[in-house]
Amino acid sequence: MKKLRVLPEVWDDLDEAVSWYDEQGGKGLGDRFAAAFDGQLEPIAELAGTHGKVYKDFSRVFAKPFPYAIYFRIHHEWVVVTLLWHTARNPNDLKTTLGERAAGEGT
Repeated sequence: MKKLRVLPEVWDDLDEAVSWYDEQGGKGLGDRFAAAFDGQLEPIAELAGTHGKVYKDFSRVFAKPFPYAIYFRIHHEWVVVTLLWHTARNPNDLKTTLGERAAGEGT
């Protein structure tokens, strides 16, 4: 199993989505979303390298049943979770954001 690193921006992404779900979907829905996200972190680390690449060296899993994807990549002995992204957003913006965050990793 690889070590897991979650970029600080991902926690910001999560906080924003949790707030939105609590406001729009009712109390507790944000907690369910956070649990769906958290539930993917250990499997990402355990199964590192088994996911197909979807953009450059990034792979993704989904925070089911929510319409969010968790983007990550392997960097040395680490699995770096780079982005939490609503799947209805513009894919061109996705590529730009992944590139910006990858550059900010210091890699």
